[in-house]
Amino acid sequence: MENIEQLSSRLEARYGNPEAAFLARAGIRLNIAPAAAPAIAPAEVKKPVSKVAKVVQTKVDLKICNEADWEKATAKLKDIQSLVRYISKSAYKDREKLLKMLQQYTVTIEKKMVCPEDEEEQCAEIWLSKVQNILEKRFKNLRIAARRINQMPLFQYGLQHEIQKYFSGLGMHESTFREGTMISGQEEWFDIHPYPNDDEHLNIRIKEIELQPYYVMYFDNEEENVEQAVKRFIFPGQAWVYEKKKEA
Repeated sequence: MENIEQLSSRLEARYGNPEAAFLARAGIRLNIAPAAAPAIAPAEVKKPVSKVAKVVQTKVDLKICNEADWEKATAKLKDIQSLVRYISKSAYKDREKLLKMLQQYTVTIEKKMVCPEDEEEQCAEIWLSKVQNILEKRFKNLRIAARRINQMPLFQYGLQHEIQKYFSGLGMHESTFREGTMISGQEEWFDIHPYPNDDEHLNIRIKEIELQPYYVMYFDNEEENVEQAVKRFIFPGQAWVYEKKKEA
């Protein structure tokens, strides 16, 4: 016959510890140490990454600091041999007129592109201003003629390509505008010819572009802040722009 201890052990093994269950329901904790929590390695502390703004360096197309720089830039301006060869070899009926335009252009360069004395700080801007004036007077008609040659499309395309190549050699970049776009706030890019109309929705929109504008990024020797020394010089194009018709 089993004694009390044996009976208690057998019942506990089968039904659990009723005393412990009772105490748990009563909210009384047994003095049993919990299992140790596994050790957790401290998280790796990441150092803050400093965000440094990237400085965008604008390419300088023209930098003139002295007479030698001036003469070098002017030599490029006078180099129109590729244009002359292309026109001379063509079958275009008015090629002699185009060649005469180029001859007048080079003569004007020889007369006007003289390096100013004691103006080294403003050399680039003075050079560009002189070139703009010469292009306006002596080269614009060639560009307009190239645009209006319709009877010889292959020659026209080639001539426009030669002009583009010549401008690229001078560091000039075309800024392409589209007809129908609004010109407000961008008037500096064009010599504007008004075109009266009655449709208010067309006002200050480009009707027709005769010549696309160009620009050059040059280094301003007068600017003390080097980061602001690269500036843009615009060679305006030519366009007709709608405007409200004036009342009689």
